[in-house]
Amino acid sequence: MKFFIFGLIFTWFVFVVPAELRAQEPDIGHIDRIANFKARKFAELARHSESLNYLSYDLIYQRMNWEIDPFEIFIAGEITSYFKCLSNHLEWVEFDLEASMKVDSVKQRFISIPFVREGNKLFLQLQQSLMVGDIDSVSVFYRGIPQREDDRSFSQAWHQNVPIIWTHSEPYGAMEWWPCKQSLTDKIDSIDILVSTPEPYRTAGNGILVKEIIRNGKRLMHWKHRFPIATYLVGIAVTNYVDYIDILPLEDGRQLEIVNFVYPENLAEIRGRTPVTAWVMELYNRLVGEYPYAAEKYGHAQFSWDGGMEHQTMSFMGSFGIELISHELAHQWFGNCITLASWQHIWLNEGFATYLTGLAYEEYKDGFYWERWKRLSVERIVSEPDGTVFVPDTTDISRIFSSRLSYSKGAYVLHMLRWVLGDENFFNALQNIYSDQQIRHGFAQHEQVVKHFETAGDTCLTEFFDDWYYGEGYPEYAATYMQNNANLLCVRLSQKTSHQSVPFFEMPVQVRAYSKDVTDSIDFVLIHTRNDQEYWIDPGFEVSEIRIDPDRWIIAKIKEATRVPYLFREEKLVVFPNPFSGKLTISGPDSKEIRLVRLFSENGRLLLERTEKQYYYDFSSLPGGTYILQVVSSTHTYVKKIVKN
Repeated sequence: MKFFIFGLIFTWFVFVVPAELRAQEPDIGHIDRIANFKARKFAELARHSESLNYLSYDLIYQRMNWEIDPFEIFIAGEITSYFKCLSNHLEWVEFDLEASMKVDSVKQRFISIPFVREGNKLFLQLQQSLMVGDIDSVSVFYRGIPQREDDRSFSQAWHQNVPIIWTHSEPYGAMEWWPCKQSLTDKIDSIDILVSTPEPYRTAGNGILVKEIIRNGKRLMHWKHRFPIATYLVGIAVTNYVDYIDILPLEDGRQLEIVNFVYPENLAEIRGRTPVTAWVMELYNRLVGEYPYAAEKYGHAQFSWDGGMEHQTMSFMGSFGIELISHELAHQWFGNCITLASWQHIWLNEGFATYLTGLAYEEYKDGFYWERWKRLSVERIVSEPDGTVFVPDTTDISRIFSSRLSYSKGAYVLHMLRWVLGDENFFNALQNIYSDQQIRHGFAQHEQVVKHFETAGDTCLTEFFDDWYYGEGYPEYAATYMQNNANLLCVRLSQKTSHQSVPFFEMPVQVRAYSKDVTDSIDFVLIHTRNDQEYWIDPGFEVSEIRIDPDRWIIAKIKEATRVPYLFREEKLVVFPNPFSGKLTISGPDSKEIRLVRLFSENGRLLLERTEKQYYYDFSSLPGGTYILQVVSSTHTYVKKIVKN
């Protein structure tokens, strides 16, 4: 471990997670504070709509020059935008800017041009009309006091009598502090951020720090970012930061810097917490794909709010527990590199980031907190009987950032997809989503993401998403079970739903049977397609109890399974030959009254059902193995274990 100290700049290289860090207690459940923080910053949504005029040009580069003194709620700047024309005869370019901000002048290639203000819109009249493919640039010189209602997007706070200014623009707050194109259809291809402040203050921003100059009592910091970025992910924070670096070694000898800008008074505490970031990033690299901005950096900037915001390559952090670190880091893959195309589908940001946080808990300290994470998530989701992951009304601010629905239920939809598809298919889908060039570094439609899960699992997920994503509520499972003298187990599984929008949730349900002395157990997966469905299982031992969904794969309430007396007969039923090769003959005192014949796999899955009255059945198409035969007559139900050669 080495320390390099240069004035106010602290650098710390870390290659492994130390033992004292591994002993940290995670703050499970921090997701409520993350969601509440973002919900408060969503006040502009109801009065903002994306302009159709945005489709006429594509932002390819923006240079942001700002002057900020954290003692003052004030910003002055010059925003230069290079754009490519997408329609013929383009004469006006439109930006968003809060009406209270003053525009001093606008220039196109150093020549002043006219502009018009209409509410929160800024219209620039170009020197001449442009044609498709033309590239040009405009510069907007502006200043003002950003809106202060509810400390929305340009906020001032204090730490030990030192001021901090920080920004938070998700989803429509950017226009409150700079002229921009607030869009979920056009990412800025590349940006440079240059911030001039009084000398004692330093600026944290997107990308890599390429210049830091002190001259005449002023400090200029220049951040460069060369990846596409959504407008709401541009962020700066200004205070008396000190910084240090954690290192993650990558493949082929590369090293990724994790840059941390923190308050001087918290340096010792925080630098003992942030090294876990490298461990989490290595996990996400393995599960999803390499960190999308590895050519630049990842970083944290401390700010004065209880929550976090995933500004691209530089998350703003109100605290440094493993849950918040994991959540904001996960957004760099889902939310930043791949960004939702509509706020109705915010699960593509928040559900994915929340589930990746859960996956970090699955690995952290050998999964010690994984069960707790699942339990708290399910308890939060089922605390109310309704609610969809899909957001039907994007003017409902608190609904969009609902910790119960957008975060926890969105995450658990992914957990259930993992259960339905299996680990290999599920993680293949995640990797395929991330590597999809149509949405990587762009905007993703919900349907594009679903298609990857369907392709990976070679299945149709329409009913799954109708029930769990667009539908409301959850099932409550109950079961009864009995066991005969041959240890064949009959399980009857039922459910009732919490909301009428989904009459029945078709799901594979995990059931665990325990031996009498609880020294042995076996898991079965019951494909639940109708209520009061019956399954015959051969556990291989006398069962003392069964549990439904013991590993918490499903959003559900679970009632304790009830054992009932065995009431079936089988001693007078004769099936032969047994073992058999093709045809199987059934005889006995009730054979003339046979009404139903069912054949189950050894793990309880119903394979076929016959209602015709006959004495023999052709099972020659079945593969070799052990099966459970159920025969229902007018007076009795018989059960036999049969073996096919």
